[in-house]
Amino acid sequence: MRQAAGWESVIVGGGPAGLAAGLHLARAGYRVLLVESGRLGGQARGLGRIENYPGFPAGIDGGRLMERWVRQARRWGLRTRHATVRRARRGARGFLLSLGQGRALAARSVVYCPGAPFDDLALAQEKRLRGRGVFHAAFDRAGLWSGRTVAVAGGGEAAAHQALALSRRARKVYLICRGGAVKAHRLLQGRLRRDPRIERLLDARVLRLHGRRRLEAVEVFRRGARRRLAVDALFVLVGKVPPRLPFPAGRLPPGFFVGGDAAGEDRQVVVAAGSGVKAAMRCIGFLEGRP
Repeated sequence: MRQAAGWESVIVGGGPAGLAAGLHLARAGYRVLLVESGRLGGQARGLGRIENYPGFPAGIDGGRLMERWVRQARRWGLRTRHATVRRARRGARGFLLSLGQGRALAARSVVYCPGAPFDDLALAQEKRLRGRGVFHAAFDRAGLWSGRTVAVAGGGEAAAHQALALSRRARKVYLICRGGAVKAHRLLQGRLRRDPRIERLLDARVLRLHGRRRLEAVEVFRRGARRRLAVDALFVLVGKVPPRLPFPAGRLPPGFFVGGDAAGEDRQVVVAAGSGVKAAMRCIGFLEGRP
């Protein structure tokens, strides 16, 4: 196994928590590497307008916010690598992180912020149609859904935000919620009710996906009846899968710190940022030999 030169800290995950941790550690003068398997910024990059992040009175697009974070972190010397951390184990001088294909990283400490992916619907065609009209992430690419009919499956704030973001350009948005109400705060509830392009289907669930090369329709069961909806896309935002820790949660080894979704924090960008900084501060205490 080819082992790279040791780092004082390696951050696993490049979402809001990981970027905030990397910025804090790099600015403090440590040799730190951030490893991310997707795009820097994580799921927050795909969000539409974020209105509750302090400092932006008119709100800011999630992608633009994450671009600012990346630039700021790199300005202080944060190094990044596009790779997937497959395993982590304790070594004689810290940690050894396997990247597969015989590659590995050595680090005195690890800040683990992998985020949490959205769950799936466990439907027969879901995996085959992933990326072909079925998406397990929130994103709002300008103009992509203009004039089209789309659906969002989910009953939380992520689903509500996505439906509202899509309705700015889409002709029609179906919000498919298994419960009797969307679990979102008052502001979002009011916007959903007032938006003429959004049809809320409460007490409903997706039964089947239709389409050969790409998604063509979703079959919904609601209040004893089936309904087929012709849609161009389905966004599955039905809850998140907790990430697996490489060590038992109650017995994390010294020098291994967890932040963001992996720490069970509330899933908000601003909370993830604070969680990442908190993990980085604890990491600095470890590197400096403080309790």
